[in-house]
Amino acid sequence: MILERYFDSRKKLIEKALNKYLSPKSKYPQKIHEAMRYSIFAGGKRLRPLLLIATYEMLIKRRDTRRIQKIMPLACAIEMIHTASLIHDDLPFMDDANVRRGKPSCHKKFGNAIAILAGDALITKSFETILKMKKRKHSLDCLEILLQSASTRGMIGGQVVELLSTKRRVKLHVLRDIHLKKTGALLRAAEEMACVVANANEQTTSALSDFALNVGLAYQVIDDILDEIGADDLLEKETGEDSKNNRVTYPVLLGIEESKKQALKLIHDARNIIKYIPNNSMLLNFLDTIQDRVP
Repeated sequence: MILERYFDSRKKLIEKALNKYLSPKSKYPQKIHEAMRYSIFAGGKRLRPLLLIATYEMLIKRRDTRRIQKIMPLACAIEMIHTASLIHDDLPFMDDANVRRGKPSCHKKFGNAIAILAGDALITKSFETILKMKKRKHSLDCLEILLQSASTRGMIGGQVVELLSTKRRVKLHVLRDIHLKKTGALLRAAEEMACVVANANEQTTSALSDFALNVGLAYQVIDDILDEIGADDLLEKETGEDSKNNRVTYPVLLGIEESKKQALKLIHDARNIIKYIPNNSMLLNFLDTIQDRVP
């Protein structure tokens, strides 16, 4: 209940900031701004910005909604990048998904061309938003982190390897690398950006980076399981997409039960990584919410 109230209050602040940083639908050219806002405000857990905020407050040892405003450009920027990746993932020549978060996908609502451009626009908007931070060094350091996490060394690289692995029997280490890049990279960026602004030491930054990669991999393994068993309500998208697109998943390689064990081990390892960091209760509760998704 404490975690729920905490995340609900922070999520409201994120929504308010996203509304502030995104151009209104009425701004010319209206169609692109409408598509961007449609996808951003279609719902979603706001997992990445919430993790960033929870980590920052843990590191500064204070829960203060006024202090959060300092990092709100980072929270919004990472959510923009994530949403852009979902828009592009849903396209007919990618995952060909008609529904996202219980609503028509961006390309179903606005057409393929506008959806591609809306994703591109959210990516560029995310970089612009980071540069709105008051402290220039923080904004540049965080911009470098986010650029790397979204690049061919991170999220985009994972997406490419996944596409090239379609209809192929890849090994487990390749699938692990796909998930670490595709899902883990942005979560790691959230942790590392929080560390930059909170002036965390190198040891703490390294631990939280490893924590994020474990969380990202666990989250994706659980998503693979949910897609396999048809849990649409938990995924917030149509299930069966992995099978339809001939994607290799953890259940395909290991089976459902072994995949569950892998996910639980990753969550256990993530707990161990942060157990000696002070004021870690929100991150531990955060792990509980991920573990609760294991069917």
